[in-house]
Amino acid sequence: MSDPSHAACERALGYLQLGMPEDAIAEIDELEHPHSAALHLKVSALFQLEDWQAAAAICVPMTEKEPADPSWWIQAAYARRRSASIGEAEVLLRAGLTRHPFHPLMLYNLACYACVQGRHDEARAIFQRAASSSDTAHMLAMAAADPDLEGIRPWLLEQVEGSARS
Repeated sequence: MSDPSHAACERALGYLQLGMPEDAIAEIDELEHPHSAALHLKVSALFQLEDWQAAAAICVPMTEKEPADPSWWIQAAYARRRSASIGEAEVLLRAGLTRHPFHPLMLYNLACYACVQGRHDEARAIFQRAASSSDTAHMLAMAAADPDLEGIRPWLLEQVEGSARS
């Protein structure tokens, strides 16, 4: 990363931390050829602004340009969920999972999507894969409070209790 790009990213990060996403975007937009890290910062700013379509317009092409970066798949799916549909988000994440089959956040989000769509058995199975690929206690704590997983909440609470006993 060149010095001007690095400096622009530092300023953009500062603006994001101060809750000034428009200024963060302006910093990144001044770069002639923004690199991946700069684009991730811009997407973070767009998420703060809830500009889901603009975020998806960056993230979705980046899944093709940089498919090895799981963050692009996760951010693309999140933006698609908000800008289009949960079905489109799920298609994106499933495509990403072919490249990152054990990525815990991809699996976690797929469990959420399955649960929201009423596929509770599938949600439980995917969640178990996510938890076994990560810090199980942290994953269970996160899931216990996630409204997307409301449909499997009793099962999750049993898992939390079982984990506490182990």
